[in-house]
Amino acid sequence: MNLADLPTTIHLLPLGPFLLLPGASLPITLTDLWSRGILDAALAAGGRVGVIQPLDGGGFYAVGCLGHIVDLGRDGEGQRVVLEGMLRFRVRRELPPESPEGFPRAEVEYGEFAADLAEGLAGGEAGSGDWDLEAIKEKVVEFGRRQFGTAGILESMSPRQVVLFMAQTAPFSAAEKQALLEAADLRELVDLLARLLSLNFMTTTPDTSPPSTVH
Repeated sequence: MNLADLPTTIHLLPLGPFLLLPGASLPITLTDLWSRGILDAALAAGGRVGVIQPLDGGGFYAVGCLGHIVDLGRDGEGQRVVLEGMLRFRVRRELPPESPEGFPRAEVEYGEFAADLAEGLAGGEAGSGDWDLEAIKEKVVEFGRRQFGTAGILESMSPRQVVLFMAQTAPFSAAEKQALLEAADLRELVDLLARLLSLNFMTTTPDTSPPSTVH
């Protein structure tokens, strides 16, 4: 896929609790009607949506991640989807909502993040610098087993997938999550994630039972 094939005007889906990274997948259940409406509008427009973090004072952060929507259908809890991270984008201009419901849209550009299409934000295992991703996975899995009796789906993930999962779902502040999203490469991502998690002590971990639910 080329940059020229990507939409330059997209719907924006604010996901405060979670982060979407290029090259990663995020299973979620949307329960509120507004978010489900955004998803429906994005599906009708080609099945891609801009996952972005809202700012406390209104508006959005300048960088988000374009997600391909895999619609799994609806159940008693809400609309279940898998968001597959494609590449990051920068918001050029927020647009007036095109619907009475106020679904947010923006003009975006992808040029500075073109490498995401080939490798994702985290690239391959070799790009982790001084970090041993297998050792990181072992620490995370050990902590999960010790605290909860199981590490859930983390046990079956590759070391790289564990890093991405932790980055996407750990309960960080909006500014911390945005810093992870804007990391230049896997080494920078892992360095920051390790600091945020205090990995030497593993004092925190996210719920590892998918799918996640967004209200």
